[in-house]
Amino acid sequence: MEHHHHAMEAVSHNHEEQAIAPSSCHGDHGHAMVFHAGVVQEILFKGWETSNALELFGSCVAIFVASVLYEGFKYYRETLFEKAALAATADSQVNIAKNENGTNRSCHTRRTTYTMFSSGHIYQTGLYFVQAWVSYILMLVFMTYNVWLCLALVLGLALGYFLFGWRKTTAIDNSECCM
Repeated sequence: MEHHHHAMEAVSHNHEEQAIAPSSCHGDHGHAMVFHAGVVQEILFKGWETSNALELFGSCVAIFVASVLYEGFKYYRETLFEKAALAATADSQVNIAKNENGTNRSCHTRRTTYTMFSSGHIYQTGLYFVQAWVSYILMLVFMTYNVWLCLALVLGLALGYFLFGWRKTTAIDNSECCM
């Protein structure tokens, strides 16, 4: 009977630890894999931890702002690319029109095209790297499964799209799941 009593205490103690520290649900691999609304949360790395509602609220605000800025960054990158493409198209159309009119002089307008090692393509590649990095960081924030952090992130993305998305010149949204 005494052995049974100790076994029950051990089981009870183990359940209390899991209730207090949801990160122990999957051994030492991180955090709980279920949505929760707790205020004690580790976000992205050990130094960014919340222990009360005010800290969680501050983190939600930071994630909200980062999400809005992310959508603005995506718009900025797309706009740069579209401007370069329009400049190249407009230059080509001017040259075609001049050739059709019999003026075979070279046009001195600046033509913007991307080649693999052009500065424009290298700059766009750097911007894409930043966009991809931030998108995966935001995905990892969502994967904390903290309802408040997830809500802040999605609301920030929605507001960012509202602020920047209406300016898009194409009807097709090239957004992928994380980017």
